[in-house]
Amino acid sequence: MEDKLKLNTGDTLKQTNHRSKGTMGQTDIWSYDVLDSNQNKVGSVVHTDHTSLNGFQRTQSVEQRDVNGKIIVDISW
Repeated sequence: MEDKLKLNTGDTLKQTNHRSKGTMGQTDIWSYDVLDSNQNKVGSVVHTDHTSLNGFQRTQSVEQRDVNGKIIVDISW
């Protein structure tokens, strides 16, 4: 997932939340803060991993926002 993000040198991800949703927990959602080298929050990331109950196909998406809420990356694969 990190290879899909636009991170500056020294930026790191810190997981802030994880939850599952769906009748069988088929969707996992992770939330992260993007921290700069001084540990200041400079953005956020939401990574979603969904497994279809029909055919067990897997779809992932990631949305990265800057500290002001502007979308930087919004991609699915």
